[in-house]
Amino acid sequence: MNITIDHTRKLTLDEIIAVGQGKAKAFLSNDTKTMLDQRRAQIETAITGQDVPAYGFNRGFGHNVDLSVKDKHLSELQENLILSHAVGAGEPMEATVVRITMLLRANSLARGFSGIRPQLVEAILDLLTADIIPIVPELGSVGASGDLAPLSHVAMALIGRGKVLYEGETIPAATALKRANLKPIRLEMKEGLALNNGVQFMNAIGLHICHQLKNMLKSASVNTALTAQVMLAPDTYFRPDFHTVRPHPGSIKVADWIWQLMQDSPIRNAHRDFKTDGQVQDPYNIRCAAQILGSAHDLISQAETSLIIEANSATDNPILLPDENGNYTDVVSGGHFHGMPVAVQVYNLMQAVNVIASLSHQRSVRFVDPARNKGLGRDLKWPGLTEDENTISSGMMMLEYTSASLLNSMWGDSMPSHLFNISTNSGQEDHVSMGTGLAVRLLKTLPKAAHILAIEMAYILQAVAIRKKLNTIPTEAELPDWVDAELDSLKTRMNGQGEGVVFDARVIREHPLSNAEKCLSPTCETLYETITANRLFPVVKYDRYLAEDIIGLANFMTKGGVLKIVEKTKPLDW
Repeated sequence: MNITIDHTRKLTLDEIIAVGQGKAKAFLSNDTKTMLDQRRAQIETAITGQDVPAYGFNRGFGHNVDLSVKDKHLSELQENLILSHAVGAGEPMEATVVRITMLLRANSLARGFSGIRPQLVEAILDLLTADIIPIVPELGSVGASGDLAPLSHVAMALIGRGKVLYEGETIPAATALKRANLKPIRLEMKEGLALNNGVQFMNAIGLHICHQLKNMLKSASVNTALTAQVMLAPDTYFRPDFHTVRPHPGSIKVADWIWQLMQDSPIRNAHRDFKTDGQVQDPYNIRCAAQILGSAHDLISQAETSLIIEANSATDNPILLPDENGNYTDVVSGGHFHGMPVAVQVYNLMQAVNVIASLSHQRSVRFVDPARNKGLGRDLKWPGLTEDENTISSGMMMLEYTSASLLNSMWGDSMPSHLFNISTNSGQEDHVSMGTGLAVRLLKTLPKAAHILAIEMAYILQAVAIRKKLNTIPTEAELPDWVDAELDSLKTRMNGQGEGVVFDARVIREHPLSNAEKCLSPTCETLYETITANRLFPVVKYDRYLAEDIIGLANFMTKGGVLKIVEKTKPLDW
């Protein structure tokens, strides 16, 4: 798959993710090369021919803006900027995010408002094509005058400095360039600043997470449809006509997913008569699932819109605009590098993942509660256990603890850093977004949320197996008046027949189900059967080690395994 970088078109999320995953290559269009060449010539003539002082071209950076730089040092100024600003800390960022960062920086420079040569854009794309991935520490950006440190680490590779990941090895950039038959680029006037001004690192993390959260929300909706069926809830909470009276787009969409997944469900139809189930309403974790998860849908959609705008914007400083003659020589200083527009959307994604995880955890809590799980028993213990086996079994009790721990850890990750400003650069950069650190923490919440969803899925699979094992479901159907009278009479006669003995009697109300009525909807039943057949989470009949099964289930869900099965018959269009 090839993607064209062109100043007249915009990158899409799918294209960005394809490049990030190494499944697509990007190339600069000939028209954009010509445009960049023309605009570079225009600004060079204006700056050098008229000896005009211009930030980024012949002046120092940050609070050194008052320092004039001689012509013979202009290239050195740009290289020194990159070397001195590459001061990141922490673990290397994953390759997918770095690839996206490189693509976004190339696309931003190709817009034509940065005054750089087309060779600079091509040098970035050449690294991507060769899959030379700069080693970029995850921390060190305040997300304001651009992601200065992370983007400088990316730029180091272009000039043959720093380290990169190439062909499975971490090696010096100069060595990797030589192996790939590439040459380091010599930075010219304004080009170093153009490379590290902008929040493409923050935005790359945001777009990467946006893509993952769209799939995670769909998986959470599948979990909802499964949980609703095994917990004997109705599908009426998700009726399309019901959601038209409060038409939040996310709620409508999520409700439709769940509604479609629950259709033609034998187990739902088995208690469709109110007299069978006898319950008017279910807990919010099912009844309000579309409204709750729908809010996450809205947050993710809003974030995607804003982050894609950012991905197709010119974000360095200064920006070159056309003068009265149409030449791009009007050098305008401003703040398009500031990360706040991206930071607030990153926090939207943080809210979304916490909404998803929190709802999933509440349902896991209910699964192990015999008072609320509608006949599934304490801790989802297997119903065939003997009395002695039952006394020594913990069943699936402990997974709820793990889910609670992970959710609490996510809350700790969720501090809104973008609301806590720390002035930098001697007060010149006195309000910074702090969004990049927030994005890094958000990235680390995703595996936790995936594990929480996998725990719920494990509970679902166990609960479905138990339902299929049992021949009845609880019912609150009314009893004839004479039953209570007979029970009272029996208790009266029996009590007093022996000292220290109190006799009690009650009726256990259960509704019989045939084997056919124990089935889920066709799509959900196929999912259950496929997961079971592949032994991704075998039924827990006796206490056993569960941790690795949950990790495997989480990986299966994260890689889209659930959605691949479900969407064969029920596409979940965003």
